[in-house]
Amino acid sequence: MAYNADGKRLFSCGTNKEGESYLVEWNESEGTIKHTYHGLGKSSSGVVQFDTIKNRFLAVGDKFMVKFWDMDNDSLLTSTDANGGLLASPCIRFNKEGVLLAVSTSDNSIKILANSFGIELLRTAEKHILLESLLGVFCR
Repeated sequence: MAYNADGKRLFSCGTNKEGESYLVEWNESEGTIKHTYHGLGKSSSGVVQFDTIKNRFLAVGDKFMVKFWDMDNDSLLTSTDANGGLLASPCIRFNKEGVLLAVSTSDNSIKILANSFGIELLRTAEKHILLESLLGVFCR
């Protein structure tokens, strides 16, 4: 279970007794399900991992894929296999700004998925690391 960024919406994701995966938003005051998000696999082979970002999006690692929903829409927004190599139920986490998403892979590493802002952030970081490496060589 997890709250969204402003702590006003509670979500849970998992697998029921029948092996069906689910992602829901709860109405805490009534103890009832407010939204059921559609598009998860019928049967999960492990613990379903999810994360929220910016009071807007949900992401779930399911069936060797990462699936995305707009919090205000029950239908699947999009999904990606991240060019392959993901676990059946990959662990996923957004960075604080919500522009990068780390996803666990089958070879015990991670893939970083990024939107256009995240790509620019990675390019800036790469330039910074390269500059530090060059300065380290020249300053010895």
